[in-house]
Amino acid sequence: MRTLFFFFLTLLATSVSGQEFWFWPDYTLNDKARNLPGNRLLVTTPVIPVVATEPLPLIFFGEEPTERKRGLVAANQLPTESFTIELWISNHVNKPVGALVALKSKFLANEPEWLLGYFNNKLVYSLKTQQSVYASVIDFQIKSRGFKKYWSHVVATYHNQKMSLYLNGVWVGEKESGSRVAVDASTMEMELAAYMHNEPYMQFGNLVRMVKISDHALNAKQVASRYAALSALVTKGILFPDLFHFTAGPYLTYATATGIDIVWETDRPADFEVEYGTRLPLSKKVEVKDLSVETEQGEKAFIYKVSLAGLTEETPYFYNIKAKDRKGNTMESGVLTFSTAVQANHSYMFSIVGDTEARPHVSDRISKMIWGERPNFLLLVGDLTDGGFKDQKFEWNYEYFAGITQLASRVPVFPVAGNGEADLFWYNQYHPSLPKDGYYKFSYGNADFFMLNSNRENDFAPGGAQYVWLEQELKKSQAKWKFVAHHHAPYSADEDDYGNAWTGTSTLGDPAIRKIVPLYEQYGVDMVFFGHLHTYQRTLSITENQVSTRKGVIYIQTGGSGGNLEDFAPSRAWFSAKTYRGHHYCTVTVNHTNLEFRMYDAEGRLKDFFNLSKAD
Repeated sequence: MRTLFFFFLTLLATSVSGQEFWFWPDYTLNDKARNLPGNRLLVTTPVIPVVATEPLPLIFFGEEPTERKRGLVAANQLPTESFTIELWISNHVNKPVGALVALKSKFLANEPEWLLGYFNNKLVYSLKTQQSVYASVIDFQIKSRGFKKYWSHVVATYHNQKMSLYLNGVWVGEKESGSRVAVDASTMEMELAAYMHNEPYMQFGNLVRMVKISDHALNAKQVASRYAALSALVTKGILFPDLFHFTAGPYLTYATATGIDIVWETDRPADFEVEYGTRLPLSKKVEVKDLSVETEQGEKAFIYKVSLAGLTEETPYFYNIKAKDRKGNTMESGVLTFSTAVQANHSYMFSIVGDTEARPHVSDRISKMIWGERPNFLLLVGDLTDGGFKDQKFEWNYEYFAGITQLASRVPVFPVAGNGEADLFWYNQYHPSLPKDGYYKFSYGNADFFMLNSNRENDFAPGGAQYVWLEQELKKSQAKWKFVAHHHAPYSADEDDYGNAWTGTSTLGDPAIRKIVPLYEQYGVDMVFFGHLHTYQRTLSITENQVSTRKGVIYIQTGGSGGNLEDFAPSRAWFSAKTYRGHHYCTVTVNHTNLEFRMYDAEGRLKDFFNLSKAD
């Protein structure tokens, strides 16, 4: 599969000269739906010849590269004496992955002239000198968590025949190495390589956000200053320095038959004009004013919403967001699409995913597969982020929105909160149309959807706030189909979340969440969707805590859109109809009294299906 990247290049015209490359994966839909909202500083990538030989790859910790980038800068433009190499790394996966930047021979299998690499929390900095036939090496094992747990600023310097290594503004290694070897630049090339065999779909830009090469050695104070500047961007959720851009969205939420809400965030305050209509050119316009939210350091987050009302039911629309900041910089979202909700007696299809968490590369893959199905909307059953609390805003901007915006800008998303966003701080800011306590109901077609906040597990007991609310809403519901969504599991055959099934017994689900199940059974809920466990499981029909031969409730555990994969207990659970360990997504198609359920893996292969029918 061809991999594309956007390269962002800053040539600094200050006393600190250098070449700075920012990397961002190409998370866009394909063909005519391809769209990158807002501004991007694109660097022309090298021209690829029709016929070419591939230089020998660097084997790094026993692995061949999964991705190679060459020709970003010519070898004769790189420093020949003192230098600084910087990597800005974000590693939020639990599998060994790595990347490196090196100056190496185009033709020979020699050691690199210099190399700075990262693999599975180990740093390697090597430099060839005149004093030895072998390169001088500094290696360092990272034992503590980085900035915001997952970020590492790695700096390698060379000056006065001395190598130095820094991690997150702190000196961690030094070596007297001798003079550099003189090389023929025409035989050399700089290569960036990724080693992602353990993480399917992961790309260089998921791990290394920035590479910078300077023609002098930074001192300790300058290294600390660089680290502080990069950290500030992450704290604010800003993706690119000194660029007017979208940091979230645009994305669609709370779609009805006659309206829809569009939400987005920018890195700075701006004025907006939202154009929309049923055909191009767009004829209707809405102006949007500033709405800002304080971040952890008293900064502002610039989140905006527009509610389009008076729309025609079951109708495709186009929209475009035009933005202008206070300095006159402009950008547009590009023309995007959505459809209003269907009429009550018409067919519809929705998708269900859960636990997108920390793998935008998996969310990207799932988003593309779901888009191929063209659902009417998406249910997201919690853990949009792994831990996107108030002081972890970057998990929304760099991870959640990075992977899902391509889909959510065209398909409305109805979420529930997981434990990854249990404080509801950014969850509420990014979903201003939803109730602030995290539970709500919406109707679509001939179905009612009851969206619960299972982080408040006491609410799920009789007399609890959500228990009382749900019973009232279920009593009022006249819908043909009734669906419930929340994050935590009433029933699950997970191996160790409810007692370690490899050493003892399991409760096979969360007893606190199971207290609300009698309402599902009493009022005819058809299916319950949840995540939390990073696997797929479908139960048989359950009534009164046993498999039912008459109508009961079917529970779908779908936590496979990006979290660290988990596994099942060694023995089959009494309620289990289907289990699958792997990333996946689900679809439900409703046509009057008939329902078709499908589950697919990340490659689009059908893994589970069933049909339900009701009397007319």
